[in-house]
Amino acid sequence: MEERNMGNFLKRPRYWRYALTDLGGLAFAAAWGMRGLAVLHWPLWICSALLATITLPLAWGFLTRDLGLGRPEFVIDRVLAARTRRARVILLLAAGTGLSILHRPDLMLLVAGLVIGASYLPLGRAMREPVHIRTGLAILFVTVLSLALPQPWHMLIAGLGTATACWLGAALRLMRSLPNPVGHETTPKTGRAEFSDTQALS
Repeated sequence: MEERNMGNFLKRPRYWRYALTDLGGLAFAAAWGMRGLAVLHWPLWICSALLATITLPLAWGFLTRDLGLGRPEFVIDRVLAARTRRARVILLLAAGTGLSILHRPDLMLLVAGLVIGASYLPLGRAMREPVHIRTGLAILFVTVLSLALPQPWHMLIAGLGTATACWLGAALRLMRSLPNPVGHETTPKTGRAEFSDTQALS
């Protein structure tokens, strides 16, 4: 039985790209969380342990779902997803260059939050995943809210708020994609395999 399960696992090499995308989203959330925690001047090991406590279980969940169960989130509208990814990269690069020229690197956190939060909205449409849309709206709300706060509260709220939105969104996505109880499975695994040429985003 174990050999059969291992054989099924090895037959899903294409799902590694989905898992890596999900892990990349968690790394992004951890980076923003560290930015926020840096304001508190806690020892690095405490911040790292706190972030690991949140990130590692979510990472294990995505690896189990994407690789073990073969149930990644597929993109329905690949054109919209590709355009959104390109626009996000271009806007972030343009913002970084423009703010560097203007000698205002302090605004990069704000601009990055707006760009990334806004990019979740079309990605949610492309994947037909409402959790992505809610996550994007939450990031936008936190980013705008932090505008009214002075430093260091601006950095604290923007960093931890964005990270929390991503973590909650990831947890909800995992809960929604858990297998249905036996006898209530509505989508056969063979049907999911037909989407092998799609791309997943996180």
